[in-house]
Amino acid sequence: MFSFIPMRKALRAVTSVEQVLQALNTAQEMTLAIKDEPYPYAVTVNYAPVVRDDELYLLFHGAKVGRKFTLLKRDPHCAFTITLRTNTLIYPDCRSTNHFASICGEGEVLFVEGEAALDLLADMMAYYKAPIEREALKEKMRPKLAATQAFALKVSALAMKVNGEALGQGHMPPHAAEQH
Repeated sequence: MFSFIPMRKALRAVTSVEQVLQALNTAQEMTLAIKDEPYPYAVTVNYAPVVRDDELYLLFHGAKVGRKFTLLKRDPHCAFTITLRTNTLIYPDCRSTNHFASICGEGEVLFVEGEAALDLLADMMAYYKAPIEREALKEKMRPKLAATQAFALKVSALAMKVNGEALGQGHMPPHAAEQH
């Protein structure tokens, strides 16, 4: 399984694998930071979390052409961030904070091909509760594999941070709510 990245404010760190996995199942998008020159390339993708053989993978897909594909082929190591919840609080005296939960991590992207790619895409569709039976779904997707790349980001390390109330509704004072 992944390791936890130490955080400066340790009181905000979530260090339970079970809580991290539960939180990952509450979101749908992650932003990848992929190596490029002179700046990293950041791109938001839909994902589905899967644990296999005691490893965490974040599944996603894309075209077999383009910047994301080309850069990941060159170097599959990347970082990611997932925002789980955010609630900005602005007080009358101009103090402000943000109650949020997020996961930041790093890993290596694997290119998944053939039948394994169809299984990965079917896993993603199941995560999004596709209203079609798995095998029928795979058959519908089979012709699209020529242009679609399936990816599995094998997470090596991550940090989950929670500021404010846990993953429930953050507290917002009435005067802060009026400003939104």
